[in-house]
Amino acid sequence: MPKLNSNDAVHLLVAWAVADGGKAVAGEPLLEVETSKALEEVAAPADGLLEQVAEPGREYPPGALLARLHADEEALAAARGRTAAGPEPVRAAGPEPVRAAGPEPVRAAAGVTAAAPGLVVTQPARALLAELGIPESRARELGVPVVRRADVERLAAETGHPGADLETSTTAAQAAVIDEASSRVSAPAAVVTDAVPAADPPGTVVTPLTRVQRAVAATVTVSHRTVPAAFTVVEADLTDALAAGRELSAAVGSLVGPAELTLAALAVRRAHDPACFASLTPDGAATRLLPGAHIGVTFDVGTGLYVPVVRDADRAGLGEISRTLMTFRMAAVRGAFRESDLNGANITLTLHTEPGVVFAVPVVFPGQACALSLAAPRAVAVPDGAGGFRERSLVQLGAAYDHRLVNGRDVTALLTGVRDLLQDPARLAEATE
Repeated sequence: MPKLNSNDAVHLLVAWAVADGGKAVAGEPLLEVETSKALEEVAAPADGLLEQVAEPGREYPPGALLARLHADEEALAAARGRTAAGPEPVRAAGPEPVRAAGPEPVRAAAGVTAAAPGLVVTQPARALLAELGIPESRARELGVPVVRRADVERLAAETGHPGADLETSTTAAQAAVIDEASSRVSAPAAVVTDAVPAADPPGTVVTPLTRVQRAVAATVTVSHRTVPAAFTVVEADLTDALAAGRELSAAVGSLVGPAELTLAALAVRRAHDPACFASLTPDGAATRLLPGAHIGVTFDVGTGLYVPVVRDADRAGLGEISRTLMTFRMAAVRGAFRESDLNGANITLTLHTEPGVVFAVPVVFPGQACALSLAAPRAVAVPDGAGGFRERSLVQLGAAYDHRLVNGRDVTALLTGVRDLLQDPARLAEATE
C-alpha cells in the first residue's frame, strides 16, 4: 500500500484494475485506493503477472503487502503453491484491516458498504445514495463489482429519480482537506453526559458524517485546541486592480479576478515576510521555512471543501496563476483532485467572495503560520476631493495567525504589503513577470 498522504493511518483498497493472474504493465493502472481526500489510481511499478494478496473493500496501512508481480507463469504458480502450503503472507505492521460482517453492514470508518457479497460501494457513491434517498440495496442492480458515484448517477438517471441531473454536483464525501500536522493528533473523544436524549420528532433526517467530514472536523478541532490564533484585517481598494484584471483576462484567455490578483500579491510577499510562510518543528523548539510560496486556496462548491495548492506561486506570472486556479475550479466541480494536488501548502488563502460577505475569519491549518481571508468586493461611495463622490470597490483582507510563530507586526506588514500591491496593479504585474 503506497503512502498517499501523511494524515491517514490506513487507506482503503477499492478495486483491482488487473485480474488475479493477469498481466500488469508498468505505468498502467493496477489498483484503486481511497484516502480521506481522494480516490487514486495506483500504477504498476513494473511488468509482471499479478498475484493478488489483499482483498478489495478492506483498509490497509501504508507499507502493507497488497500483491506480488511475477516474471512468468512458473514463478506465479510456485508462489501460489507456497502460499497454499504455508501461513498468510506477513503484512506490514499497522491497524488490523476492517472486515465487513453481515449482509449489509455500514462501515463508515472504512468508507465502503458491503451491499452484497463481493460488492464494494465507495464512500462517494454511498454518500450520493443517501443524498438521493436511494436504498443501498439498489446497488445490487447496477451489475458492477465496485459501485462508484458515476454508477449511482446512472442508476438515478435510468430510474428517473429526482435529482438525477448531477453533472456539476459534488458530495461532501469527495471533499476534505487535512493538514499534515493533524495526523499527529487524535480526534477528540465524544462528550459523555447522563442526559437521555429526547426522541427525534417524526420527519427528522439523521445522516452519519462521512469519513472526510470527520477528518475535517478533526483538523478544525486540532487547530482550535493547539494554535494560539490572533486575527488582523485591513481594507484594500481593488478598483484599479479589477479593471487591470479584466484587460489581462482577455490577454491570457482566463479569468483574472480578486482571487488571482490576491494570490499573486501574496506570493510576491513571500520574499519580504518569510516568517508568515514558516511552521514550527515537531518539537516546537524552532521554525521551519521551506523554499517557495506554496499557497493553498479554498474552493467550496456547495457540498464540500477542497484546498488545492498552487506550488511555487512566487515564480509564476498572473496568467499562469489564473490558468491554474481555473483548472482547480473545474477539478473541484468534478471531484477530480489527486492527493498531490492537496498537499504541501505553507500558507492558505481562503476565499469568501460570494456577494454580501464583508468579513471572514479563517482557520489556521495546523502546521502553518497564517491563513488569509478574502471577502467580496463591495461598492462604496467615497469623497472625490472636489465636493462630490466616486464609487470604489473595497474589500476586507484578513489574516489569522499562529502567535507562537509570528506577531501582529509581522502580519500587518504582510497584509499592508499585499494591499499596496493590489492598489498598484502596474507594480503587481511587473513583480509577477
